[in-house]
Amino acid sequence: MNSLFKQVTVALNFPTVISKFIVFAKAILLAMTNNPNFKDSSAKVTKLGADIMVLDNAETACKTKPPTGTIEARNAALQAVKSDLKSLRNDVQEAADADPENALAIIASANMSVKNSATHLKQQNAAEVGIEDGTLVLTGEGAGAHEWRVSTDGIVWTYVTPSYTSKTIATDLISNTNYYCQNRKMLRRNKKGEWSQSILIRTR
Repeated sequence: MNSLFKQVTVALNFPTVISKFIVFAKAILLAMTNNPNFKDSSAKVTKLGADIMVLDNAETACKTKPPTGTIEARNAALQAVKSDLKSLRNDVQEAADADPENALAIIASANMSVKNSATHLKQQNAAEVGIEDGTLVLTGEGAGAHEWRVSTDGIVWTYVTPSYTSKTIATDLISNTNYYCQNRKMLRRNKKGEWSQSILIRTR
């Protein structure tokens, strides 16, 4: 008996604040660099990295006193990065369509999200550096039980003990290391929500 899988659509939820957009773009860059799911996208990923650097420098130049760069140059660099990300989104969509059984995992490995009926109530999660070294305080949207997972590469995930509330503490993590953090709600009748979009944070 063949299993039927609903087609999912890859979404890019661009932050409107430039500094947050740069962090968002860097997270996708990190996730897609040397990612085995996107071997044919290496040239695009390299271009994204170069364009992010230009945008980062342009944004810094706009904020110096006095400014050493122009808003026009910064905006042009911003559009270049957005174009790169949209092109990569198409590659992620193609990979997800080719392997529908693993589509959600493929999309998550690129640090992108899914556009579906649940997107309108998009889960917003948060992560903060914990008081102790190698700990993170994780928060998920909505009351009730949540599942949690963390990853250093966005591909291989380590599951944190589920909680009965919307907050937990991930412990025993590697110090001074970047982690992707995701959560999903545990629903009634053993059903579970979609994994939230990753938050990238560095441990103490």
